[in-house]
Amino acid sequence: MSCREEFVRIPSAGLELAGVLHLPIGTTKPKPVLFLHGFTGNKIEAGRMYTDMARVLCAAGYTALRFDFRCHGDSPLPFEEYRISYAIEDAQNAANFLKSLTYIDNSRFAIIGLSMGGGVAVNLAANRDDIAALTLLSPALDWPELTSILSQWRVEGDYMYMGPPGSPSPRLYRMKIDYAMEMMKFSVMGFAELIKAPTLIIHAIDDAVIPISQAKRFFERLEAEKKFVEIEHGGHVFEDYNTRRRIENEILNWIKQHL
Repeated sequence: MSCREEFVRIPSAGLELAGVLHLPIGTTKPKPVLFLHGFTGNKIEAGRMYTDMARVLCAAGYTALRFDFRCHGDSPLPFEEYRISYAIEDAQNAANFLKSLTYIDNSRFAIIGLSMGGGVAVNLAANRDDIAALTLLSPALDWPELTSILSQWRVEGDYMYMGPPGSPSPRLYRMKIDYAMEMMKFSVMGFAELIKAPTLIIHAIDDAVIPISQAKRFFERLEAEKKFVEIEHGGHVFEDYNTRRRIENEILNWIKQHL
């Protein structure tokens, strides 16, 4: 199936977030999927993961929306201003933007969240009843537990300097200390029982950034329909060609079942 890709601007807190909307050509009222990226990531994601996934879904007849949170990618504000509360608000506004499109089936939608975006996706799903399917990829669900990340950050003055999760570059980004500490308190582990949407979790055993035990603990608490896919290798962002194709198939099948 042919697809059209459009650059869109998503209103959020008086700003305009940068996004890409994938639209299947010739499909009447396609069903939508919202992508939420990870910390220091963007709407493309590592190795074009999100671009590839969105195109697979679009080829199957679904609309997909990828966008950059505030302080990430092409969206406004410098990274050092980032707050986890911004991501939560942006995700809600992106979902509302998707639901406002009259040329798609906007009754319900699916969410895919990677790493930090997985935690934000859980927060979103716990507070809405129009989510048909939830997919969490290497989800960061309990930041207070992630002491290995915090140990890599360096404090200088009013800022904390860091690299992307798992990166050997400790000074590529910086955040205000108060905002970094706010994020390190973020946890959605207690939201598991509130999730009503069928939930697929995919996590690699060798993820050195977010321990797979965190995802398994959350999975055990879920009361909704659920499936856990354990990946042998690939790390935090599934850095293996065949693993990526397997994950795309798992996600597509899950969405076909529930959306």
